[in-house]
Amino acid sequence: MSDKQTPYSNADDWRIAAMQRPSLCDSAESNQRSSLAEIHNRQENITDPDTLADQQLYIQGKMDMDEYQNYLLFKHSKPS
Repeated sequence: MSDKQTPYSNADDWRIAAMQRPSLCDSAESNQRSSLAEIHNRQENITDPDTLADQQLYIQGKMDMDEYQNYLLFKHSKPS
C-alpha cells in the first residue's frame, strides 16, 4: 500500500464503515456517476458483483476519489 495508512484491518470492514457515512455528493451527482459507470461497465464488460459493489462507494459519494483509490490499492495489494 502507499504511505497512507488505514485504521481498517481488511477491505470488507472499510467498505461497511464507508457505506454507513453520509454521502459526499447530491443525488444529481450520484446519478451522473452511476450513468458513467454503467457506460464504462458495458464497454468493458464488467459484471463482477464485487467490483460493482465497490463502485458504489464512489457512485454514492461514500468515498472521494482519493480514498476510493486507496481502498482499491489496499484491497488488491498483496501483503508483503
